[in-house]
Amino acid sequence: MGEPWLDKKSWRDNRISSGARHGHWALFAFALVWNGITLPLFLNADEFWGRVDQEPVVLVALLFPLVGMGLMATAVWAFMAWRKFGPTPLVLDPFPGSIGGHVGGWVDTRIPFAARQRFDVTLACMRSSVSGSGKNRKRSESVHWQTDGVCHTERSGTGTQLFFRFDVPEWLPAADMARTGTYYLWRLSIACEMDGPDFSRRYDIPVFATGQVSGLQQGTESHAATQDLAMEGLESIAEFRTVPGGIEAFFPALQRPGQGIAAILFGGLFAGIGIAVGYARDGGIVIPVVFFMVGTLILGYGIWYLAKSLLVGVTGEGVRCRRFLFGYPMTTRQMPRADFSHFEIDRTASSSSGSKTTVYYQLHARGRGDISLPVGERITSRAEAELLKETLETYLGER
Repeated sequence: MGEPWLDKKSWRDNRISSGARHGHWALFAFALVWNGITLPLFLNADEFWGRVDQEPVVLVALLFPLVGMGLMATAVWAFMAWRKFGPTPLVLDPFPGSIGGHVGGWVDTRIPFAARQRFDVTLACMRSSVSGSGKNRKRSESVHWQTDGVCHTERSGTGTQLFFRFDVPEWLPAADMARTGTYYLWRLSIACEMDGPDFSRRYDIPVFATGQVSGLQQGTESHAATQDLAMEGLESIAEFRTVPGGIEAFFPALQRPGQGIAAILFGGLFAGIGIAVGYARDGGIVIPVVFFMVGTLILGYGIWYLAKSLLVGVTGEGVRCRRFLFGYPMTTRQMPRADFSHFEIDRTASSSSGSKTTVYYQLHARGRGDISLPVGERITSRAEAELLKETLETYLGER
């Protein structure tokens, strides 16, 4: 197999750059081009406002300079962040990161050490694919697998040193060196909220099936701060209480509502477009009907997502779940202990905001004959899902 990761110059010496140095210059260049294109539209203010009097819809054009101002402000903020934090190369241990082993390493920063400062770290295997054809071809990325936690930190000669180490399943794909067509890449992100510009770094890293383990002794998944954060997350979406012989967890409605709100807004917009097009068109109802039906389905999903709740009971006798909608019981399902096989974490959806991708998980109880019961939902980190899984397993007892 050789060592293909050494063919890439940015990986060769195991001091991997985040690209932050060039990021703010790229933002500056894009902001200047954007503002240069849109500025001539507003040089003649009298003509512009005259057109607004005739066609009020022209006011939409004011969005362009507002976006331009936002781009310039973002570029300035990114430049300030670079000046504040400087170069922060990543060193991997092992090098390269290992499928079936560990992805670990450290980053030296000049951030003054503070014991309570929290640096969140995310490791993701991304799938990059192309959709469309010809001039409409578009490359997009989606999360194939992701895990997260909190970095270990130590005082260093320059400030704070950040450590991480993740266990990586052996079934995941290696980083693709060719990067043509559909391929996989590995990305590590570290972030910390601070006064002024936040610390945020993202690294494209080599991960291959070497089976190597790290010399770092402490795993990120078992870090006390990772476990505390996972527990806080679970307690924000579920209410736990002990019952005779086991545990009961209630996942109420309206928790982590972002996905449901987004679906309602998007679905309402689609349905509204369908209605508007239907009124505006002379003849032909296929397009309006399709838009309206698709929008209604998305809208319905958003309402269902916000209104659903789940009551789960796990004891030595087995697993029981009861689904509610708007507080009314809809279904009740049970799985005897003799039929139970294992708990399984399933990825259901993901959403992106800036450089951060949130992955949504469900936890299912799997049984014989492809029986599957939901026992956890609205989970937004693998650490939360793993903690819930371990908690429920303790109450089932031995076969």
